[in-house]
Amino acid sequence: MAKRLSKSDVAFIQKLPVSRLATVTEECEPVVRPVWAIFDGVYVYFASDPDTPKLEHIEANTQVSVVFDDYDKNNWSAIKGIRIQGEAELLWNGEEYRYAYDLLKEKYPEYQTESGGWKEGDVPIIKVTPTSWTKWQTGKIAAPK
Repeated sequence: MAKRLSKSDVAFIQKLPVSRLATVTEECEPVVRPVWAIFDGVYVYFASDPDTPKLEHIEANTQVSVVFDDYDKNNWSAIKGIRIQGEAELLWNGEEYRYAYDLLKEKYPEYQTESGGWKEGDVPIIKVTPTSWTKWQTGKIAAPK
């Protein structure tokens, strides 16, 4: 990423429970779906069920976009969002896999339960390495300088 996000931007991303992931099919049709992601200030990580179209899309084209956004339905002047463009990579095991899984379990207690958890190697974790970002707030759009 050319320039890192500010500490307040990182905190904003980290507090949001759900983000949206955009991938494309082999026919270049865009597909957007919710993901429960974590951001450690450098990388975005989220888990996926194995054998999903999302994984097929990433295997065919590693370029993805993740949007973190929030708004107050009673005050639309409080709209804020950050879109991270990046390169996706599938992790199935290893030290970084365990690191990301620990972060996911910390943010999402459901992953700590027997029914919500999984064993290393059973479920892939997708790592997104940011290449650029854009953010908006109260109708303003900004990109890194």
